[in-house]
Amino acid sequence: MDEIKQLDQKGLREFGLLGGAIAAGLFGFLLPLLRHHSFPVLPWLIAMVLWIWAIAAPATLNIVYQIWMRIGLVLGWINTRVILSVIFFGFFTPIGMIKRLSGEDAMKRKIDPQTQSYRLVTQPKPAKSLLNPF
Repeated sequence: MDEIKQLDQKGLREFGLLGGAIAAGLFGFLLPLLRHHSFPVLPWLIAMVLWIWAIAAPATLNIVYQIWMRIGLVLGWINTRVILSVIFFGFFTPIGMIKRLSGEDAMKRKIDPQTQSYRLVTQPKPAKSLLNPF
């Protein structure tokens, strides 16, 4: 509940104008153009209502803004879980299985009782490499 930022009258006016522009531009113009359909009337009506509402009484747009932000929070919560699950189970899990089956140990965690030390001596870098680190 407190995650949603409260907007002043200027912010609510910008929300209404931008929401109308997105409805008109994306759903009223771009998508029908890409799909070779006739231009629909509903997105333009929604855009006009939002534009007039934002200009005439932006303070009353707060309820629309709150509902829109709550929908966005719910969709964001769902999307992060879905996207992260797909990446983990579709990308990292198969790579880990392949590495385990091939016997590769990238972190060199295997214990060797014959070894006196697991320390890896690094080679010193020349001072010139510090001039342009990026």
